[in-house]
Order: sequence, then C-alpha cells, then structure tokens
Amino acid sequence: MPTPGRAIVGGLLVALAAGVLFLHGLDRYPLFDPDEARHAEVAREMAAAQGMRALFLPTLDFRPYREKPAGYYWLVALAYHWGGVGETAARSVSALAALVGVLAIYAYGARHASVAAGVGAALVAATTVGWLGLARLGILDMTVTACIAVGVLAGLAWMEHPEPRRPPIAPYVAAGLGTLVKGPIGAALIAGPLVLAALARRPRPAVGGLGLGRGIALTAGIAAVLYVPLAIFDPSYVAAFAATNFRRLVPASPHAAPVWYYFVWIPVLFLPWTLFAPRAVVRAARDPRRRALVLWAAFVPVFLSLAHGKLATYALSALVPLALVVGEDLAGVVMEGAHERDESLLAAAGWVAVLALGAIALAAPWIAHRYPVSIAGRVLAVLASLGAAAGIVAVLRAGRLALVPVAVLGATITLYALALRFVLPAAGALHSDRDAAALIATAGSAPVVAFGIHDPSLTFYLRAPTVTTDDAELVRTIFAGDGPAFVVTGHRHFAKLEEILGARAHVWHATPRRRLYANRPPPENGSR
Repeated sequence: MPTPGRAIVGGLLVALAAGVLFLHGLDRYPLFDPDEARHAEVAREMAAAQGMRALFLPTLDFRPYREKPAGYYWLVALAYHWGGVGETAARSVSALAALVGVLAIYAYGARHASVAAGVGAALVAATTVGWLGLARLGILDMTVTACIAVGVLAGLAWMEHPEPRRPPIAPYVAAGLGTLVKGPIGAALIAGPLVLAALARRPRPAVGGLGLGRGIALTAGIAAVLYVPLAIFDPSYVAAFAATNFRRLVPASPHAAPVWYYFVWIPVLFLPWTLFAPRAVVRAARDPRRRALVLWAAFVPVFLSLAHGKLATYALSALVPLALVVGEDLAGVVMEGAHERDESLLAAAGWVAVLALGAIALAAPWIAHRYPVSIAGRVLAVLASLGAAAGIVAVLRAGRLALVPVAVLGATITLYALALRFVLPAAGALHSDRDAAALIATAGSAPVVAFGIHDPSLTFYLRAPTVTTDDAELVRTIFAGDGPAFVVTGHRHFAKLEEILGARAHVWHATPRRRLYANRPPPENGSR
C-alpha cells in the first residue's frame, strides 16, 4: 500500500492534469446540435420555470420531454444558477463528472497496485477519445459513467477488504444516483459487474454480508426522490418514459444496430490506448487480482447488446476497467523498463501509432475542406502529427521501447490541444445556430421559424421558443408582415424556400448546412 504522502501527490497531479484537459476552454466552441444543445435547452427551461411540477417534469420547447429523467438537468440548472447560462455551465457537469471518474480510477489503482499504476490508469482514461470527448460535451453519458465508476470500484474495493467488514453503502448510493441520471440502466451497469466479480472471487462474499435489503431500499429511496413525484404530478410521464426505455429492446428501436456494434466501438472509444490493450487484457484475465476488471469490461458490451437500440456513448463505462488494466501494465513498463516479452508488442504499437499520425497529417486537408479550419490550424496539425510521428520513430530506432507509451501520450495531448483550439470551433460554426441567433438578436423582437429542421441550439441562444414547421404557406404569411421575420432552414430546403419567398428572401447568414433568411436586407456589417 502506498504511503499517504505519495498517494496525495499522485492524486494532485492527476487532478491537475485531468482538470486542465476537461475544464479549460469549455466556452471556446458553441453547443452542438442536436444532442448537446437539446440537453442544455432542457436544463435552461427547467432553471427558468416556476413551481414544484417544473422541477420534476423536463420540457423541450416548453413541451413535455420524456426521453430522460430530470437528475442530470438538476445539475446543469444549478450550474446555470452559479455560472450563468452558457456553454461553460452547460458542459461543466460532464467535465466535473469526468474528473470524479478519473480520480476514482486513480484511487482504486493506487490502493490496489501502486501510485504509478493509479497515475497510469487515470492518464489512460483521461486521454482516450471517448472519455475526453464526452468530458467536454454537455450530455448525460459522462455523468452516469461517473456514477457507475464510483459504484463498481467501491464495490470491488469492499470485496477486497478483509473480514470482518460492514455491508457496503457506496455501490447502492451510486446505483440510485445513476437511476436519477439515466434510468434503470444506471443501476444495471453497476450491479452486473459486481455480481460477476462476486461469483468469480474465492472465497465468494457471503450473501448475508452484502446488506442487500438495506442496500436495495437505499437505491430505491434515492430513485423515489424523482420518480414518486413524477407519478403524482403526471402518471403518463412515467408511462411514456418506461415505454421509451422498453422501445430500445425491440427491433424497431431508434438507433438499431447489429449485435457486434459495441465490440467495434469500444476499441474506438479507447483509442489511442487500444494499441496496448490486447496483451494487457490477456494478462489481467489470468491474474485473480485483476480478473474482475476483465469481467467488467466484457459485461458492458454483452449486456448492452441485448437491446436493439445502441449508441456508442452508452458503453463509456467499459473504459474504466480497461484503463485500470492497461494503465497498470504501461506504468510498469515506463517505471521498470520493457521486459523482453513486451518488446515486440511495444514496437508494433509504436509503428501503428506512427502510421496513424501520418494518416492524420494526410487527412488534415480534407478536414479543412469540410470545416472552415484556419490555415494556421491546418499547418500546425500537419506539423504536430509529423513531429510526433518522428519522435516515436526516434524512440523505436533507439531501442528505448519503454518510452513508447510516453511518446504516444505526448502526441495525444498535443493533438487534443490543437483540436480544441482550431477544429472544434470550426465544427461548431457548422453544427450550431449560435451565430444565426446572434444576428437575429440585433433585430430585436421578431418571429423566428425553423423550417423543416429542429435545432435546439437556436432556441437555446435566442432564449425564446421558435416556430417549428414544414408549412410553406405559414412561412410566406409570416414573411408578408411589416415587422422583421426570420427563418432558418437546412440545405435540402434552400431552393424551395427561396422559390416560396421570392424577393423577400434575404440571406443574413449562410453555411453549407444552414441558412438564415429575413424579410429585409441584412445590416451593412451583417455576416453572410
């Protein structure tokens, strides 16, 4: 067991590194449509509403929103109260949840292996594509993943504690909180890995020592804080939410995907550390001390594959055990040097990383063509990719294979920083209506129509509902008035709308994805 001083220093280093990665520059790019802006707008409407009913019944466009429970929106509404309505507050809940999850990973790794293993696991988790991407995106998945990480890791730590021990509490609390954030799946993704860990453990924990009765009552009591008032205020809301969750199980589910879906996406979410995962996972499966982590990583895709409706972000919790397994192995390599049995794996991973970095350098012009990335951003992306590739090649040629993970970490953080500085703002300019809303605001109060589209970011940035319609005559009627009027539409409707409105269709703002029309010419300094 590490000394308290070393453990605290390691924790502070992890908190500092992960805090910068997750929290810096959350307002550098607008909220993305549709998902991120939708959740931000639901929370904004909840924060602005009055009365107890509004506290439990989320709305979108001020109509009932039955897709998700209110727990996550409570947290974002609190962030709005403390920090004001905007991108930083909307994303801060995900960012802080990601930080909590990484610190839980560090604490478990440091206690059950070493401080170096804890730091390695935390850095691996924090720099995966999936974890870092969702830490900086204002949607529910990172928050429920933090609940799952804390719950399962607390349960595993309890099993490893010698007898006598009190029944656990933290897993049941985490399961209740996960249910508030995303429904029953939050509890299932905690219970499943712990059941498997208990069955695989020798000796198995006594059922009587699990405190099941008290624990289930605690989980149910936390969930009841939300679901009982929902049932009182609007029983149909609970029925609709249950139907939404049940619909994911049937073939006609939204986002239906084949059974192998998660077995492809989890390696993608775990990049760049997927390169180092196969041998580490095989070793962990043979190690009784770490076998529960492998079972946890396997449970997530198997369980989620039972439903026909699938989204890659649902499987984010699988990155927690993978990070612990891979992080411990890589920490050993870096601290103690590469053993002969590891050299071929490290060399292969290094050369694959070089090829991937070369591909990124070649893809930079295509990304710049698709998104309006500045010339400086394009040049820096190419130089950074080629420079990182050259650095890894130098390490490989020098035979210093123990430094390959360090070189990959440095390349990853460098590319993430460039993406934050150049790519995300450019992508946001196309996938958000923030700029259009800013132009509309200059005209004062005016009707705004979303024609053939539904972009929650437009409502969020206007701070007012829009008219969503496919009725061309309604748009014509609104534009025929004497006062200013606006319509935002997608690329499939550009020609149709201009034909309908004729000379009154003045373009105020245009991107390949969206156009903002008004019934009067734009101001001289307006954006086109």
